[in-house]
Amino acid sequence: MKLFRVALADTKLPLGGGPNGTSPVYVRAGTVLATSFYTLHRLPSIWGSDAAEFKPERWYTVKPKPWEYVPFGGGPRACVGQQKALMEASYVIVRVLQEYSNIESRDEREWTGHVQMTSKSAHGCKVSLTQK
Repeated sequence: MKLFRVALADTKLPLGGGPNGTSPVYVRAGTVLATSFYTLHRLPSIWGSDAAEFKPERWYTVKPKPWEYVPFGGGPRACVGQQKALMEASYVIVRVLQEYSNIESRDEREWTGHVQMTSKSAHGCKVSLTQK
């Protein structure tokens, strides 16, 4: 997913320029600015050299700084459904953990991402659940 904006007036962004990205950047009126969340969420400098691999366990060690992980966008124009989506996901995870004692992947295929509005497995999700 990409986010596009057009500068309505000449402006200066406080960061992003220079050799280390800490200098200001001048932006002329009419300039189209774009960011790719897909690319941002796979930067080796943030997520490690294996950033392109599907590794949920990376969340045990990687703690992104503000604006390094923005699946719902950010600031005043962030996705209005963010809280609803997070609440629903939390509820489903808790209910599954309450009902099942073991969850195992049963898919022999390597995880392959399929990116549309969100990312998902191109093959679906084959799992085995052991009821409590």
